[in-house]
Amino acid sequence: MSSITPGKVRNIGIVAHIDGGKTTTTERFLYYAGKSHKLGEVHDGEAVMDFRADERERGITISDAATTMMWDDYRINLIDTPGHVDFTAEVERALRVLDGALVIFDSVEGVEPQSETVWHQADRYQVPRLAMANKMDRVGADFEMTVGSIRERLQAVPIPIQIPDGSAEDFKGIVDLVEMRYLTFDAGSLGRDYQVGPVPETMAEQAGSAREEMIEALADFHDPLAELFLDGKEIPKELLHEAIRTATLGHHAVPVLCAAALRNIGIQPVLDAICRYLPAPTEIAPVEGTTPDGSEVVVRKPLGKEPFCALLFKVTANEAADMFFLRVYSGKLESGTKVLNPRSGKVERLKRFLRMHADRGEKVDQLEPGDIVTVTGLKFAVTGDTLCDQDHPILLEPIRFPDSVVSIAIEPRTNAERERFGEIIEKFQREDPSLQCKVDGETGQTLLSGMGELHLEVVLARMEREFRLKVSHGKPRVTYRETVARAGSGEAVYERKVAGEELRARVRLDVKPLADPGAPVEVDSRLPEFVLSPQLLKGVLESMRNAGEGGGVYGYAVTGVQVTLAEAEYADAGQPEIALNSATSHAFREAVRQAGSVVLEPYGKLEVRVPEDYLGGVMKSLNQRRVMVADTGYLKNAVVIKGVAPIAEMFGYLTELRSASQGRGSFSFEPLDYRPVPDALTASQHQALYS
Repeated sequence: MSSITPGKVRNIGIVAHIDGGKTTTTERFLYYAGKSHKLGEVHDGEAVMDFRADERERGITISDAATTMMWDDYRINLIDTPGHVDFTAEVERALRVLDGALVIFDSVEGVEPQSETVWHQADRYQVPRLAMANKMDRVGADFEMTVGSIRERLQAVPIPIQIPDGSAEDFKGIVDLVEMRYLTFDAGSLGRDYQVGPVPETMAEQAGSAREEMIEALADFHDPLAELFLDGKEIPKELLHEAIRTATLGHHAVPVLCAAALRNIGIQPVLDAICRYLPAPTEIAPVEGTTPDGSEVVVRKPLGKEPFCALLFKVTANEAADMFFLRVYSGKLESGTKVLNPRSGKVERLKRFLRMHADRGEKVDQLEPGDIVTVTGLKFAVTGDTLCDQDHPILLEPIRFPDSVVSIAIEPRTNAERERFGEIIEKFQREDPSLQCKVDGETGQTLLSGMGELHLEVVLARMEREFRLKVSHGKPRVTYRETVARAGSGEAVYERKVAGEELRARVRLDVKPLADPGAPVEVDSRLPEFVLSPQLLKGVLESMRNAGEGGGVYGYAVTGVQVTLAEAEYADAGQPEIALNSATSHAFREAVRQAGSVVLEPYGKLEVRVPEDYLGGVMKSLNQRRVMVADTGYLKNAVVIKGVAPIAEMFGYLTELRSASQGRGSFSFEPLDYRPVPDALTASQHQALYS
């Protein structure tokens, strides 16, 4: 594998809604590529990529899993990502370092909510994509509907380069529109063997029409193809492949393929398409960063002769030793070489490189551009850190993770475990930046916050299973915030005698709401320059930010507020910064009180799918949970209800939905934004929180 040139490398991720078939597809990739010798099935708990005990128990992917395989003369570095919304952070970090993605859609459901989320994540990182309509063997599978939902819900340009022959039990084979050939897959060899033949006469007209539409769509993005098409000339398959690649790498369109992974149909052509249409590491744009002090932009091209530069995108916590996942962007590096972490200023030695296959590693002696590997032994690095050449420092943009929205109170069951408890929590936070832990200033409780109930449930189970630490915990609760209803002012005076010197300061702050109530606090000053020295002014502005984080009238972090320093005066004795900072904190809380504090609660985007017979009961339940229904539509034999709901009201909803629909309903829910708590609930809510 070490002899593979960067141009023959593909760094890709597989992303989809939960139960879309990501891991099942990956297992077929590994089997057909000769990386594994049997098909591991998710439902049997034997999937190679779902190697963690909790993943096998639950039958879902919880953590990114990396593997490497050869297909023809290409090396594919692949990351299988979770599909559950609680683990969106895993998808975020994978897409941050990958060059391409395969997005899998359930051909019965079309674009589902988490499909939409991961699609927009890929948009943010400008990741070229292929789409695969999976589960064509299911009753109700509809390839055209799936393509249409990609166009309508994702505002993308899907271009089918295959069409299926039948669906459900009648799904027999696939027509390749580029080379106009018919593919069938041998069930006896578990799909390893497949036959290539001419397009059946029964499909000739449909295939010809579909091919014409494909060429017409591609002509918009490829001039040589457009000329031949307009002249009515025969278009060679090599030019079609080139046009598809141009449209894909240019983010103009998304090629769509079809398959039934569980029945081993259509997988090898997807591997071919990954190699043929997605980019090599040498074809991505040069990575940009800054000097460590942020004063200058620095660029690294994906070349071995450039200075070394890599991003640490994932940490896996183990009791024995943590594993650190790197994506190399430039330069070459021998094992044992020292590198710089520009965030911390620390120099560390990279001792051992492993190219991962799920939970097993293959030793690598040298890193090159495009490599995705793990290293061990780092002492000071965390997720999102840059590692680079000591003489050519560069700081890459860190990975941004969503804010946590659900919290539980936790504590070790014995005092003897308290120190170890803190160490283990630190390990988990190092691995997962979306996990937050802090002590509540009001109650003294330790609060663990994450992306959802399942996220926190998995963390607690891992603590007990992997680290043998049992903790007591309370019920989940959401994270509230505060903002202001209108403009207001607050003034405070600080007076105290310290070591015989009189400390005194007076500060007045003006506050007003921002358009986005969830936005970070903005601070500024309209004081004349002579009132405060630059150092004192910097300290006061920082105190204004800290006051917002410290909480408003009800003690929740303040957001969506602009704070302006309107007046300030102080006695020039002792340490005036202490007096100014203290007066600022009191003035901030008074200003929020005068401007009318508004408590905000987190809302999520909800989508419920349920058979029409159960619609009445489900709607009644949603109304009781303060769900605001925005749209109700129909998809096949199900009603699709879309809306927004307070996250606090959705705890335990899955059990209720299953009961109301005799187990036939499903729903997805993902964090959206913060909105005011209704006045009727505010008083009782606060009483319940602090009782």
